Amino acid sequence: MRATRLILPALLCAAMASCTIKEDRGPCPCVLDIYLGNSGDFADRLAVAGWNNSSDRLFLDKIAPDQYPGSYSKKVEKCFLHVSAYCGNTAMSAKGDRLIIPEGKPCDPVWAYRGETIDATGEHAEDHIVLHKQHAVIHVRIELPDRVEGEVVLRAKGNANGFDISTLEPTRGSFHCFAELDEDMHHMVTVPRQYDDSLELEVFLDGTLYRTVKAGELIANSGYSWEKEDLDDIYLSLGLFTPGIVTIGVVDWDTEVCTFTF
Repeated sequence: MRATRLILPALLCAAMASCTIKEDRGPCPCVLDIYLGNSGDFADRLAVAGWNNSSDRLFLDKIAPDQYPGSYSKKVEKCFLHVSAYCGNTAMSAKGDRLIIPEGKPCDPVWAYRGETIDATGEHAEDHIVLHKQHAVIHVRIELPDRVEGEVVLRAKGNANGFDISTLEPTRGSFHCFAELDEDMHHMVTVPRQYDDSLELEVFLDGTLYRTVKAGELIANSGYSWEKEDLDDIYLSLGLFTPGIVTIGVVDWDTEVCTFTF
C-alpha cells in the first residue's frame, strides 16, 4: 500500500507539469515544421537558423538534407520569427551572425535563404526553404595590344566580404583575391553580393600593375542588379588598348549587354 501511495502523487505531478487540453497552453512551445525544398540539390550539410523580431537567434542546426526528404520539426518559443539557411561555405567562416570570406580568398559558392516573418504564436507553424545564389562568378577575357607580351594575372578588390546570416545583407570589409584560370585560359573569380560599386579588377603584367578597371561602375552601368534573389554570372571582355574596351555580358559572352571605353 505504501508503494501505491507514493506512485499516485508522482503520476499526478507529472500530469500537472505537462500541457493538457484543459490548462493554459501559453508556456508550451510551438512546433515549427521546416520544409527543405530544393536544399538537397545544393548541399551535403545545411545550416538552418531561427530569429525572433529582436534579431536574437533562437536556434542553429546543421543538418544533412538527404536525412530529411520532406521536412523536419523544431520546437521553438511562441513568438514571431523568421528562418534563414545557407550552404556551400568551405573557406568562409561564421563570426557571430556573419559569414565572412578570409582575406585573399574568393567567395565560396554560397546558396542561402531568408524567409518572411512567421506567426509561431500558436501550436504549429511552418516554413519552406528555397535556396538562392548569393555569389557571382566573373569570367574575364583579356585582350592585350599586339606589341604587349607577358604573363597576365588578375586580382579582384572590393568592400563586401560576406553576408549577414539573418538578413543576407552584404557585410562591409576588405575583399581581395587573385583570379583563377579556367580550361579556356580565361580568368575567373567568384565574388559575393555587393552593396556598392567599389569592385575593381587589377591587371598585372609580369608582376607589375598594368591597368585598374573600375568593374563595379561598369557592371552597374550595364543594368546588372546585385539585388536579384539569384545573382547572375558576369562575363567581361577587356580590350586593354588606349582607350580600353570593355564588353559586359550576362550568362555568356554572346549575350552582350553593352560596351564601354575606359
